[in-house]
Amino acid sequence: MEKEISLIAPCGIYCGACRAFLRKRNRCPGCRAGEQEKPKTKVICRIKNCAHLKAGAGFCGGCGTLFPCKDFNRLDNRYKKKYNTDITENLHYMRKYGTESFIIKEKKKRKCSECGGTVCMHTFKCSECGKETLPA
Repeated sequence: MEKEISLIAPCGIYCGACRAFLRKRNRCPGCRAGEQEKPKTKVICRIKNCAHLKAGAGFCGGCGTLFPCKDFNRLDNRYKKKYNTDITENLHYMRKYGTESFIIKEKKKRKCSECGGTVCMHTFKCSECGKETLPA
């Protein structure tokens, strides 16, 4: 489960259902992986590079009074509108139930009903069989 916990981005997005993680070529290893392994867009992420996270906050909100910051709000609003994903709710869920429970919930939510593959949070298509699934 430790390896899977590394697939939770500092902002609360589950990398295991991300388009960049699910692609077959030039696969992103997740937001918490080493810089040399990731696409440039993931290396320069403002949230991942937040001074509070680098100081050990772990996840957004761990800094205390600064949460939610402007960058987090922008990302959260975009993911709510475009991808039906509430990352603020993800962070609250993890605080209440833990990261392992969050991963179990996300895997269940993102599981393809046709083949059991993972449904991409960005395209709403299964990474294995291509079946399109409307967001819940």
